Amino acid sequence: METENKEKPIAIIIYGMVAVGKLTVAKALQKELGYKLTHNHLINDLVWSIFDRGTLEGNSLIERLRYELYEEAIKRGVSIIITHCYSHDYISPTGLSDPDYLKTLEEKLGGAGARTLFVHLQAENQALLERVQGESRHEHRKLTDVSKMAEYLEDKSLDVRTSASVKNNLVIDNTNLAAEDVARIISQHLQKQF
Repeated sequence: METENKEKPIAIIIYGMVAVGKLTVAKALQKELGYKLTHNHLINDLVWSIFDRGTLEGNSLIERLRYELYEEAIKRGVSIIITHCYSHDYISPTGLSDPDYLKTLEEKLGGAGARTLFVHLQAENQALLERVQGESRHEHRKLTDVSKMAEYLEDKSLDVRTSASVKNNLVIDNTNLAAEDVARIISQHLQKQF
C-alpha cells in the first residue's frame, strides 16, 4: 500500500450512462497507470446483500461508504480510479442528485488532498444497446436487458449528455474507441494537467 507519496494522490472519476464502458475503460487505465480501482458495484453489491436496492437505508449507507473509502485512500496517498453510473437528472432516495454527488465527491477528495480528474464517457445509443449485452456485465449483476436499456435511452427525462459541473472534467465519446485508446487519452490528459 502507498503510504508515503511526495506528490498529491490522483483520483480519476469515470462517470456516464449504463453500458458506456466505464469499468472496461477503468481496467485499461488501471493497467496503464497502476492506480487502485473501485467501481460502483463493489460497494453497491455489499450494501444490497443486506438492504433492498433503492431503499433510503441502503442508499444512505452506499453514499457514506463511498465517501469514507475514497477519502481514506487519498489521505493514505493512494491514487484511485472510481466509476459512477450517472444521469444528470437522477436523484437518490436520500435526495442527493448525481450532479450534487459528484460535486460533493470533488470537495471531499480535494479536502483529503487529491488532485481530481473527472471523465464523462459518452457513446451513441446504438453502441450502448450493443454493449449492454456484453458478457462482462453479468459478473457484477449489471443491466443486460436490451429492452430495458432501450427504455432508458427513450426516456427523455434522463439527461445523460450533460456533464456534472465539476472542475477538471474531460468528456470523451468512446463510441468508436477501444478501451485502451480511451485510457491513453486520459493518461495523456493527466500528464498535461498534473
